Amino acid sequence: MFADAHAFSGPFQVCIVGAGPVGLAVALELSRLNIRTLLLDAGARRARRPRPNEAPFDVCENQNHRGDRETLGTGLGGTSRRWGGKCVEFDDIDFAKRNHIGDGNWPISHGELSPFYERARAILSCDADIDEPAAIEPPGFFRSLERWTRVRDTAAANGKELHCSPQLTVVLNTRVHSIEFDPVAGTVRKLGVSCRGHSHFISAQYFVLACGGRGNARLLLNLQAEFPDLFSGKKGPLGRFYMGHLAGEIAQVQFSSSEQARRYWFYKSANGTFVRRRFQPDAQLQSEFGVSNIAMWPQNRDMATAVPGDTTSSLGYVLKNMNSENRGPTEPSIAPHLWNLARNPLKSIRSAANLFHKRVLLHEPHLFVPDRHHFYRLRYHAEQIPNRESRVSLSEARDCDGSLKLDVSFKYLTQDYQSTVLAHQALDLWLARQGIGRLVFLGETEELERLVAMQAKDGYHQIGVTRMSANRRDGVVNAHCRVHDIANLFVAGSSVFVTSGQANPTLPAVAMAVRLAHHIHSLGSMVPATILRARPTTRILPPPSEIAQRLHD
Repeated sequence: MFADAHAFSGPFQVCIVGAGPVGLAVALELSRLNIRTLLLDAGARRARRPRPNEAPFDVCENQNHRGDRETLGTGLGGTSRRWGGKCVEFDDIDFAKRNHIGDGNWPISHGELSPFYERARAILSCDADIDEPAAIEPPGFFRSLERWTRVRDTAAANGKELHCSPQLTVVLNTRVHSIEFDPVAGTVRKLGVSCRGHSHFISAQYFVLACGGRGNARLLLNLQAEFPDLFSGKKGPLGRFYMGHLAGEIAQVQFSSSEQARRYWFYKSANGTFVRRRFQPDAQLQSEFGVSNIAMWPQNRDMATAVPGDTTSSLGYVLKNMNSENRGPTEPSIAPHLWNLARNPLKSIRSAANLFHKRVLLHEPHLFVPDRHHFYRLRYHAEQIPNRESRVSLSEARDCDGSLKLDVSFKYLTQDYQSTVLAHQALDLWLARQGIGRLVFLGETEELERLVAMQAKDGYHQIGVTRMSANRRDGVVNAHCRVHDIANLFVAGSSVFVTSGQANPTLPAVAMAVRLAHHIHSLGSMVPATILRARPTTRILPPPSEIAQRLHD
């Protein structure tokens, strides 16, 4: 249920900060486990992008990193209100020790996360009721699957449960500005929050930070500024190993036949989940060639150039670019496409009907236009190698609450670019050997590496800055996402990931959040929390010593 901080006083057992897909997953699962849960978010019921100077990070658009306005969303559902909806699992090799990956040692295996994918898919509305039978693939590459959500907004997909759960209370427009840490007990005693111009303090037995990778890191870095020995000090792992992915196009794929191409088009399961197949190198190829994990799939050819008679592409281009604000300064005019539609009126009507059927009635994620020559752009989504010098750190600027903002130094390695090109070259050989098709590269090898570097830009996937590890020297949280130095504080989201893999991180992050909820439930009886107005005069007791000791063990 939804409430205002002025209208209730608890009790609650767990407090979660952040109502994006990950925070919602922890909250929904805890409430299902009959644990009284409080979910906070700085935004409103309708999530939106931050306004200028509103975000607490001061991350500007630069060569490798998108700006805050593009990568953040505050409010119920977070960035899921405007994400693509692509859901992909991690792979076993992402958790394995790989010499060519470097600082990528997970303290858990993929098998410890896999049981929670089913529930994660249900939360994200991408649970397909049928799966393909395991196919016998030739060595080198295999056809991996990606699913797409039926409802992209995670809050809307779980709206009924959010409103009706008796164990869950959601308070919006509430911004966390401080963490009060007890260094003797090694616990968080309370959070300082601002809600509609008033200050409150929330005490709880357990706290979960789920406010995005940079948001999680910022709260912990501000705490470290007050207690410098936390998280192995300033030279420790907190804020480091900032990762995302490499995405772009350096080649086209030409299939040998329409039947081969059709295998990689969208198809729909019986319950309405769209699924697509992709090319992905198997573990043996990755190890032998020393390449990072990567997935590649065909997309429509470039529709900016009007092709006589191709009314479907022209109609799609016109609809996408009718608003001049959506067109970049170098975007071609829509006039040739309008002329193409006008010259083929009957074909244009059929294309419009097909587009309406696929996009409006079937909700197909992307309009896929078959090419008579079987030529398609080849899109890739590649793993970024962990790099200790890619990081976030505190700046000298402060926000309205007095907390320090973040500076970002987001860096790719030359190895990232080389690995992406090498994977494409291996795919070209494999396609020819299997009689599936061939790749047409957009330049020579040296030019391809520069093209990968030019397209490499992220900030959407905030991975690694509070990474998981077996000890406090190598990471921030343990195998159960509990902060090494703090007995009752957990971190949820892709910021705990040690490697980024080829997958969009949302599905694995939600699966990890479900796993975290079950771990918290397994810790035993809960001590009710309270919410206090302004600065209390009475002492708030930390969690019982025996529970704190159990958490440390």
